[in-house]
Amino acid sequence: MIGRRLSLAALAFLPFVLGACASDDAKKNAPVYPSPTADSVLTGAVNYRPRIALTPDAVLKVWLQDISVPGRPVPLVLDEREIRSPGQVPVAFELRYDSRAIDPTHVYTILARIYEGDRTRFINVKPFGVLTHGGCMDKCQVLVDPMY
Repeated sequence: MIGRRLSLAALAFLPFVLGACASDDAKKNAPVYPSPTADSVLTGAVNYRPRIALTPDAVLKVWLQDISVPGRPVPLVLDEREIRSPGQVPVAFELRYDSRAIDPTHVYTILARIYEGDRTRFINVKPFGVLTHGGCMDKCQVLVDPMY
């Protein structure tokens, strides 16, 4: 009976032990989503050049991300928006962020993709810089390219 109680007690503390062993790198690489203190808004529109109509099942996804840390497997996501059935381009978007969390030495970008079904139809191939280093601060015009 005493052995069983010890085993149960050990299991109860297992999450704390494993959490303490987690590497700092793993914690740094975990995506972070918008802070509840988001006080600023970045606005813009997504557009493309080909004269192609979007289907009613199209979905626009837009991410505000920090791409500053080299070797990070996934950019740090500050906000993301999904717009279902966006109509035709240009498609307006708003991204929210905490202005106090913006580091002027970091590089922030917008990633935009338009999906139709399970297929990516359009994506911005070049990073679209925002917020720092002379990047767009508001009313950003993000041009996406077709994926053939």
